[in-house]
Amino acid sequence: MKKNLTSVLIFAICLDIQAMTQHEFIQRLKDTHPFFTQLDLSVKIKQTDQQATTANQDWVVGVKTNFKSEDASDISSATYNDLDTTLVDFSVTKKILSSGADITLKHNLKEKNKDNSNTNRNKFSIDYVHPLLKNASGINDQLNTDLSNIDIQISRLDAAEQQEVFILAQLKKFVDLTYAQARLMINNQRLDLATQELALVKQKFTMSVVDKVDVLLQEDAYQSAKQQQLQARQDLNLLRHEMAIILDISFSNVKAEFDLYQHHTTNNDNLRQYLLTNSRVLKIADLNQDLLKRQLKSDKSNSKVQLDLRLGISSEGESRHYTDSISNQSPSWNIGLDLGYPIGGTQAKSAIEKTQIKLARAKQQKQEQLLNIHARANALKQKIQYLLEILNSNKMQIKIAKARTKEEKRRYNNANSQASFVISAQNNEQNANLNHIQVAKNYQQSVLDFKAVIDQLLP
Repeated sequence: MKKNLTSVLIFAICLDIQAMTQHEFIQRLKDTHPFFTQLDLSVKIKQTDQQATTANQDWVVGVKTNFKSEDASDISSATYNDLDTTLVDFSVTKKILSSGADITLKHNLKEKNKDNSNTNRNKFSIDYVHPLLKNASGINDQLNTDLSNIDIQISRLDAAEQQEVFILAQLKKFVDLTYAQARLMINNQRLDLATQELALVKQKFTMSVVDKVDVLLQEDAYQSAKQQQLQARQDLNLLRHEMAIILDISFSNVKAEFDLYQHHTTNNDNLRQYLLTNSRVLKIADLNQDLLKRQLKSDKSNSKVQLDLRLGISSEGESRHYTDSISNQSPSWNIGLDLGYPIGGTQAKSAIEKTQIKLARAKQQKQEQLLNIHARANALKQKIQYLLEILNSNKMQIKIAKARTKEEKRRYNNANSQASFVISAQNNEQNANLNHIQVAKNYQQSVLDFKAVIDQLLP
């Protein structure tokens, strides 16, 4: 058997259609299959969620108005009969995430109309609240955004992992297609040989050179070869129909160009360390721990005393005329501390303990994942080595089978053997070739599994 059996098959089966390489197959999948669009949209959803977490950075504008009318004519203690009061409060508030502080700008307008006598009061103020212990440096205000940023990294790695799993399954089908093509070629060759042998033995029977039993043996061999060829053709065509739908191409264009006997190197001597550095699954495990570590920081911050520094600056003016109440202002400032703490801190302590337990569990889960991935990668690496040895043994077996067929044919032509021995040798040669491509298929699919486990399947 020639080394590159698949290349020969491509030209033998269909000369007018260019076969797909593995790279072209993957690219076609990415271009047409909705699975990849779905993954991209999932990541975009996470990015949209991340944008929503920054809403607490927005400026918040507020306007409050109120009008009050009083009739005090029947109240003996009142110094007025009619009083109309108009209030307008305008405020702008901004949270400073880097410090956790809040800053508020306000303008307050109060207009009183007492017995047709107006009074206007205008007040401008700036208030600043800065956390000193709980939520210091805005650690709680930034929590959702920080968690979302980590979650986006996880979603990207998870999308790549799902993409790899999907492509692995499809690449195995691509190898199956190559195998089915090679299998059909071998069965075609066997059927051609059986057809030739049947025609020859019938000719010899007509010339009374061979017995009727030889004709019957050859007819049986021909029918057996024909059945195997039909089964191989059916399996190939069913697979081609399936892949035509998956790739969104015509049935006639489904051809594979792939070397089943290509050797691959597995030089990752220290698999465990390689996986710790490169495995996406383990990177996701690390990011899950980062989520819990970040949550734990906020839990610890929430367990602290609520101690806020308050600073305020204001100016206020009052006059019968609106413009005078703005131009003539009296300044003032204030400073203070706000203190609050729930005695016992039960809720905060419980949250810390729960997050710490989750973090410890996540670390153990990572170790379990490492053990599973390492064991699978090592087993596949050993399997690949054994399959290579079997492939070499198959080559020797094919060589021996060919020599045996040649010898049985020579003996039969010299009337020193029976037709059944020749047929048996020919079938044995066919089985040796089929075993060879079966092992080659298993080898290539095991290599794909190994690359997927160590995250080398995707470019």
